[in-house]
Amino acid sequence: MSNYSFFPKNRTFHRLILLLAALLMIFQITSCKKDSVWQEPASRTLKVWLHRVNWINKAQHFQYSYSGFELDVYYDTVLNTFIVKHDATDTTTLTLSTWLTAITSPSRLGYWLDFKNLDSLNKDKAFTELLRIRQNFSLDKEIIVVESCNPVNLIKFNTLNFRPSYYMPVFDPDTITREQETWYRDFTQNYLDRSGIGTISANSIQHDFMQKWFPKVNKLLWYLDSYDPAIKDSVIKATGKDPTVEVLLVPEDY
Repeated sequence: MSNYSFFPKNRTFHRLILLLAALLMIFQITSCKKDSVWQEPASRTLKVWLHRVNWINKAQHFQYSYSGFELDVYYDTVLNTFIVKHDATDTTTLTLSTWLTAITSPSRLGYWLDFKNLDSLNKDKAFTELLRIRQNFSLDKEIIVVESCNPVNLIKFNTLNFRPSYYMPVFDPDTITREQETWYRDFTQNYLDRSGIGTISANSIQHDFMQKWFPKVNKLLWYLDSYDPAIKDSVIKATGKDPTVEVLLVPEDY
């Protein structure tokens, strides 16, 4: 009788232990799954900068309205410095240093330099001069975009807070054939592979193309079709949904 009454109690005890062990295992598995679930990184804040601020009066007027400016520069091998201008035929002598001196607090702004004449002959001296300007004006708080359609020559600038960006060929994705789209994709990929540059820049109409073929590549865009604040705000809102777009340039009627 004693053995008979003992074993049922023992089996009940073991069942209880097994139940507790099962519950513990389920808890551990659930905890591991919860910890291992991939979390999408938080979207970064889109930087909205002003397009083509090549004139001192425009820079002064908008210096507290935007957190960054885009301007066009040529490297002058005679003067060994950057000249602020859009066209090669422009005879202006405005240097980048003079332009920066005219701003009340240049160190608080980010800069997008559309480097018009970057090549293999001037890249080293241009880099040295840009380092000097960066140090003289303490331009280390915000990024400095150095953009060129010659990405191989941008490799030199892939350091510090410089952001080298490949200026993609300009085209309207809605008007090209599938074969042309493939060609643009391969052409761009080839340049990125050769240079190791991780940022591409283009007109906002090319955003879908960029996102389709280069979803993980950092992007810089510009929208120039309207001065209307409401339209610009809608473009800014739509662009901000893509966390790979770091800067959007917009125009001002000035």
